[in-house]
Amino acid sequence: MRKFIISDIHGLGNIYYSVMGYLDNISKNEEIELYVNGDLIDRGPDSALILLDIKKRIEENKFKIVYLGGNHELLMYETFEARKMFKYSIELYNWYRDGGRITDNGLTELLGNRDKILEVASFVGNLKIYHKFYEKINDKNIVLVHASSPLEINDECNLRLKDDGIFYYVWAREEDPNMPFRCRIGNEDYFTIVGHTLNMNKYGYEYHHRGNYLNIDGGCNAYARGYFEVDHVPLVEVYDGYLKIFTFNNNNEIIYGNYFDGVGSIPMTPAELNKERSYLNKEFKPKTLIKYANGKVKYEE
Repeated sequence: MRKFIISDIHGLGNIYYSVMGYLDNISKNEEIELYVNGDLIDRGPDSALILLDIKKRIEENKFKIVYLGGNHELLMYETFEARKMFKYSIELYNWYRDGGRITDNGLTELLGNRDKILEVASFVGNLKIYHKFYEKINDKNIVLVHASSPLEINDECNLRLKDDGIFYYVWAREEDPNMPFRCRIGNEDYFTIVGHTLNMNKYGYEYHHRGNYLNIDGGCNAYARGYFEVDHVPLVEVYDGYLKIFTFNNNNEIIYGNYFDGVGSIPMTPAELNKERSYLNKEFKPKTLIKYANGKVKYEE
């Protein structure tokens, strides 16, 4: 069983469909699982399409997908919960401020039906918050969560996005002095993998020794806002004792491959990396994104 993790795609179809094409090809001959670590939506032009596609894939179950909630999923869920009460100005403002307008408009355009849209919002509200792997790094079980590890981890996560008390698990940042969980992104009993906070490492991931956590929020957030030089999105493969980390870009390419053992990274050999590249869907042709004078990012006409 091959297990993969990706985080913070933010509505970028070039990355999403490139990774899915790669995984679809692997799944033809091997059993695989995909863990999506939140912030699948908002800012990028394909946010609604991607959300509907992942929902369909989970329902069809061609291979197992575990979709965890992030802060952008929480913003969406809170907005639609408020809409049910016809009182949503603050929630809508917060969501739109963080790039949710494109997701909202996209769902309206693609579905049009209020009940169908609310069904999608309910799906988002029921997303789990974390996942515990039996695989270990440095003799500690791996825990995947969007922003900050809960202090208590169960084998089967019983926390949903719609539950009270999950705010910091999807919003906390180590450098934010207003967060009570400051400097506690990781959990001393686990090896934690998070997203949420953009890192500028060319490989798309950073290991924080003090907190014993790995940040895999690569370049999608920046790329979706027109910073096209930030083009490094990690796809993590989980093994017992180490990780394989493949760095994708927005041109349907795997540009780096590394092994990570909880201490440092070792590059893959060219032969190993080329084997993984052979799984890419060569028929997928990424669209070209351009940034307009008003700062918006759209596909080239």
